[in-house]
Amino acid sequence: MNIFKSFSLAAILMALTLTSCSEIDENERIIYVKPAEVKKHVLIEDFTGQRCVNCPNAATMIEKLQEQYGEDNIIAVGIYGGDFGYTTVAQGHQPLSLTTETGNSYYATWGVRAQPSGMVDRFGGVLTNLVYWAAYVNGMINREPTVMITPSTTYDEASRNLKVNVNVAGLKTLSGAKLQVWLVEDNIKDMQLMPNGSVNNDYIHKHVFRASVNDKDGEPINVVNEKSVSKTYNISLDNSWKPENMSVVAFVFTDEGVQQTEKTPVVSQ
Repeated sequence: MNIFKSFSLAAILMALTLTSCSEIDENERIIYVKPAEVKKHVLIEDFTGQRCVNCPNAATMIEKLQEQYGEDNIIAVGIYGGDFGYTTVAQGHQPLSLTTETGNSYYATWGVRAQPSGMVDRFGGVLTNLVYWAAYVNGMINREPTVMITPSTTYDEASRNLKVNVNVAGLKTLSGAKLQVWLVEDNIKDMQLMPNGSVNNDYIHKHVFRASVNDKDGEPINVVNEKSVSKTYNISLDNSWKPENMSVVAFVFTDEGVQQTEKTPVVSQ
């Protein structure tokens, strides 16, 4: 299915302007209660890098989409890596501070060859042209959600242990569903090459991918209409991360794309 063809011309024009896991026993599963209203949230996976001069333009695009649709409805994750996630060869080609091995594995999985690139709910593949991001968002946000995700967190400051519980309630039965749980961090001041070629050492990086809480490629989850299942994880936060700036991003996806995404802070505000 080429979903982009189904978007209106107006939408296109608009675009132009580790852890432990325990599964609850079936007898202990939470009783399903059909929600009064569930909105489809859209996940943007932003493949970016600190040495990518055009990547700040992608960050600006995300900010504009969040202003238009609401920050709770457009959930972005900046995945640092690729060719522009490293120092130059002359400097030893070492990974820059925001690059992760897991992030690099996603570059390989999705065949990312250019930065910035992005995926919108994993429909249409990797988009290298920012012009199309808004059009895809417009199409995805109006779809009916198939699941309801409710993540919650318990953080112990002394041990830096984070406990994450994710409840998934089926609004329809899905085939081949997987649950992915990530950690992201906001408000990181670090180096970034800018579109004019300058170096901004005080650039504020947002929604930076830090780690996968469960398997890096997600784990199978049984999504059945009007049934609910919970999963619990524990992860120790790196000493360099600031829990007050961190969030959990949880999403369910199938071969047809991301079905729903939710985000919750690590530390309750």
